[in-house]
Amino acid sequence: MGKYFGTDGFRGYVGQQLTSHHAYRIGRYLGSITPKDSFIFVGQDTRLSSPMLAQAFNAGAMASGASIVSLGVITTPAISFFLQTEKKGYGVMISASHNPFYDNGIKLFNAEGEKLNGALETAIEQYLDEDEDKLPNQTGKQVGQFHPNPSSYIESYVKFLSSKHEFKGRKLKLLLDTANGSAFQIAQRLFSGLGYSVDVIHHQPTGININERCGATHLQSLQAKIKKGLYDLGFAFDGDADRMIAVTHDGQEVNGDALIYLNSLHLFSSQPALKKKVVITQMSNFGLKKALKEKGIEYLETNVGDKYVQAALKKEQLILGGEQSGHVIFLNELNTGDGLLSAIKLLNILQSSNQALAEHVVSLKQYPQVLKNIAVENKTEVMNHPELIALVANIESRLGQEGRILVRASGTESLIRVMVEALAPQQCEKLVSEVVHFIEDTFVN
Repeated sequence: MGKYFGTDGFRGYVGQQLTSHHAYRIGRYLGSITPKDSFIFVGQDTRLSSPMLAQAFNAGAMASGASIVSLGVITTPAISFFLQTEKKGYGVMISASHNPFYDNGIKLFNAEGEKLNGALETAIEQYLDEDEDKLPNQTGKQVGQFHPNPSSYIESYVKFLSSKHEFKGRKLKLLLDTANGSAFQIAQRLFSGLGYSVDVIHHQPTGININERCGATHLQSLQAKIKKGLYDLGFAFDGDADRMIAVTHDGQEVNGDALIYLNSLHLFSSQPALKKKVVITQMSNFGLKKALKEKGIEYLETNVGDKYVQAALKKEQLILGGEQSGHVIFLNELNTGDGLLSAIKLLNILQSSNQALAEHVVSLKQYPQVLKNIAVENKTEVMNHPELIALVANIESRLGQEGRILVRASGTESLIRVMVEALAPQQCEKLVSEVVHFIEDTFVN
């Protein structure tokens, strides 16, 4: 990770870690390298600060001569789709994904719809730290053009998603939680158009309620309504809709690990010629690894971050991979995770049988897992502390072959994440608490 860019773009507290000046300068740099026969797609989520940052970016890019296609509120994976279709230019999404409203971010995509590589991010970081802006300002007809919210692009994205649905006559009633974010309009339209009965919660964004006790990171309200028995299943999206967590009719969470498991079974049974291998991350549950092995499916494990999953899929020429958090990538369809596409893929699995979602996931036994986050000022200092390293090694030896511990710095927030898997939840809690108390006593208190 660089000075500004983490595992998912440049993200931080608006007005301090991320300012409109940063957005303007990123626009200046990206605009200066955008070919004249192409443009930059710019989308945003529903945060209070998103229009400010988008307009600042647009001003910088246009000053450098780049033309902008402004898409307004849209999902992050839609940007990737448009770029894969056009095969030129760049993409920018103003969003901090699952973070609270006071954070925001700038995600950058190349002409293939992939998140930018480290070399270009490093070049942008170096430019941001230069005191003087040496890039030339364009004048007259050389100033970039601005194309506002062309509806044809949105229509093409909906059409793309709809084309991936395989309806076989099974009627289902869905409950959607759009996290007061990017999917607040498009999700209901999409699934209603596919022939489902659809209700939506958390679809009235105010600028400050994105992800607030809702969406993929806060399932409680979705689960509570689902449990009343009126729905077949539910989908919870995050703020920019690049991840999705499903909920069964009785309120059971179906996370990214379960989605990878179900999709791998469906994919490799329907296409037996494919190489039976998927990509997962360090956070993936031991139960998923065991279940995949029992089904004869290999897995490759990467660092946490969907861009690492995507890179591994591309390198290994594989199709399916993802994260426990709900990013699932179908590389033959799209170069990034798409929560709406993941929901459609899950519906396809349900359309192929008469079983409820809960029956599909019963064969996946996930180990008890406890994850806690600790806010810190300096993630690197914490992770390199010798006593923390020794404590983690000690817990690893105590767990042996009956569990694991993972302590890592968040790539998107000023947090240390502590996760333990073990045979019993009480053991997970105890061991996580040991590490959390050490970090708090040493670095926080």
